[in-house]
Amino acid sequence: MKKIKNILIYFILLLLIGCTEPFPIQDIDFEDILIVESTITNEMKQQRVKLSRTISLESFGQNIEKNAIVQIEDSNGTTFTFSQDTETGDYVSDEEFQAVPNISYTLKIKTGDGRGYISKPVQIPAAVPIERVYAELISENGKEGISVFVDTDNTNGSGQYFRYEYEETYKVKLPNPKTFDWEVVNYNNFSGSYELELTQIEQDFVCYSSVGSKGIVQTSSGNLGENKVLRFPVRFIDKGDPVLRERYSIIVKQYIQSLEAYTFYSILENLGNAGSLLSPGQPGYVTGNVGSETNAEEKVLGFFEASSVSSQRIYFDYNYFGLELPPYFVECEAEIIGGPTEILKRKLEFEGFQIFFYEEIELKAFYHIARSECSECTSFSTNIKPDFWED
Repeated sequence: MKKIKNILIYFILLLLIGCTEPFPIQDIDFEDILIVESTITNEMKQQRVKLSRTISLESFGQNIEKNAIVQIEDSNGTTFTFSQDTETGDYVSDEEFQAVPNISYTLKIKTGDGRGYISKPVQIPAAVPIERVYAELISENGKEGISVFVDTDNTNGSGQYFRYEYEETYKVKLPNPKTFDWEVVNYNNFSGSYELELTQIEQDFVCYSSVGSKGIVQTSSGNLGENKVLRFPVRFIDKGDPVLRERYSIIVKQYIQSLEAYTFYSILENLGNAGSLLSPGQPGYVTGNVGSETNAEEKVLGFFEASSVSSQRIYFDYNYFGLELPPYFVECEAEIIGGPTEILKRKLEFEGFQIFFYEEIELKAFYHIARSECSECTSFSTNIKPDFWED
């Protein structure tokens, strides 16, 4: 039972990293177990399968499963092959395809060491579109902020189980945009003399950052007489969060699940809470729908599902809700340094700054500097405007 509990902990930490507080733990038994994560959808796109291995609690990061043969077969006899993405480590279908109703899909895996794994056949539930995504100013747990809600009307449909993911994108305006690139030139080792060469540049003062959701967000309308999802919260943003400082956008994706998938993720969600992760009453190994073909006793973690998905995007600014301007992401107090000597000294002590203004007063040079996060978009974000963005 000890090993089973340890396996569960590894899995929860991998899937729900960030949802629990770290805890000290002594050396324990460890089992090397395959983890399978994949949701194919009704979207025409390259579908993905993520394969990894459990890691010890003393380790960090992910242990990606390499050199596997991954295929999805449908009940019509069509086989979709996957290749490993060299950047992400995910297995990506060689061609675009979409899951369609009344067709079952089976995931098949053969790892580099020759072991085979297979999922139970799954079918895609009927599609249910999102009715509305909207934001309201609320107070939650004593904190005031903006909550993003979802409404879905499924009165005439059969879908009762909903999982949500989102990606937020927000505009960033630099407080101290740099106007110079600089470097030390003509350095003399003997005398220690040098010059500071400044090159005036033009750069975009606006960036766009995108962050995906974490954890499991799902609900069921099975206990509601009208089979509706009303005011379901998918994201709460504190009014002082810097992501609200400029224009903000969020796209919410709604996945219609099977009962088996909903139950599986519900167990993970419940066990992912810090109060129950190590509780004596935890049920232990979470059974998914993927098993070993070569060893019936081998444990496999994860779930393969087919899900219909719909999405909706909204935009808003902090002043839509009468809020005060939130602070910037970091402290951006600028400094004024006189002369190249001080610039070089600062460079040797701390790399993360930029010159955003230069002036000469009575033949003496003064350099205005600030942290890179305050002066250069590409130090933490991108200056490429997303195709979907609307101002």
